[in-house]
Amino acid sequence: MEPVELLQGVVDGADALAFDDARALMSALLEGEFSENEMSALLSALHERGETSAELAGFSDAMRGAAVKLPLTDAERDGLVDTCGTGGDGSGTFNISTAVALVAAAAGARIAKHGNRAVTSRCGSADVLGALGIPTEHTTESAAATLRRDGFAFLLATRMHPAMKIVGPVRRALPFRTVFNLLGPMTNPAGARRQVIGVYSAQAVPLVAEALAFSGHMQHALVVHGLSGLDELSLSGESLVAEVKGSEVTQFTVTPEDAGLMRSQDALAGGDAEQNAAILRGIFAGKAGPARDIVLLNAAAVLMVAGVADDLRGGVAVAAAAIDSGRVTQLLDQLAGAHA
Repeated sequence: MEPVELLQGVVDGADALAFDDARALMSALLEGEFSENEMSALLSALHERGETSAELAGFSDAMRGAAVKLPLTDAERDGLVDTCGTGGDGSGTFNISTAVALVAAAAGARIAKHGNRAVTSRCGSADVLGALGIPTEHTTESAAATLRRDGFAFLLATRMHPAMKIVGPVRRALPFRTVFNLLGPMTNPAGARRQVIGVYSAQAVPLVAEALAFSGHMQHALVVHGLSGLDELSLSGESLVAEVKGSEVTQFTVTPEDAGLMRSQDALAGGDAEQNAAILRGIFAGKAGPARDIVLLNAAAVLMVAGVADDLRGGVAVAAAAIDSGRVTQLLDQLAGAHA
């Protein structure tokens, strides 16, 4: 079936797409085969019906295929971890996953952090990193070099997925989240096969996890949603987690107590890039409190996925040691100073 027929089928309410058809449809979209009206109709129909895990797997496979590739060997890709989330939870928190990425890298994980500038918030991951003096406009070569040298590289989504420019105006014109909010975290351009993905709803947890399992390319991933409404593991209560290992998915809940941390109802509010950078600097300087604890909790999950820690309690201890020893601040200085 031709891509335009696949698109029309979705718009007309036909059965959900199989993996191969979803991949073909997304490939055609990224190659510019559809008009803005057709793309808008497709995204609206998917939003109305809800995407399936097979569709997400096919769409994300096409996006990874169209992405700019980092010049890394298979050995260098092995063990890479991403901490990209969907955003869009409306919580207005500071850049937790970005802080987590830096802490996890300083603690021994190799982080290929996929992210963007602000879309639904006041400050995206690229914005806060820029305020910290860390470059975000990497070429593939400079990103690979930074990853080799420092164990951390930031991969700006708009640079690594140039074909996404085609759909940008359509997404901005629509008054709702589209499938691309879920696909962004699933399409790491460095080929990371270990990941913690925070999602904006409990319903998205099994959906994304099953899509990752369907594609079979993930070594170890955790898809998480704080039931207080966060696209992170939450300090205020339970979080829903789906663990993916290859094609296997296990779902469970996690509490702060599981990691040896105290619950907190504090809002963890963020602001603009400079304000959020100040919050991160405070955490990295050893300032105690809920902001530090939520970073420790989520960094522990990343360190588990990376194979650096066996469980959340162990991960919290490793992450805390990275902060308190000054290794996170040292990494920050390296990342900023190398490009000063």
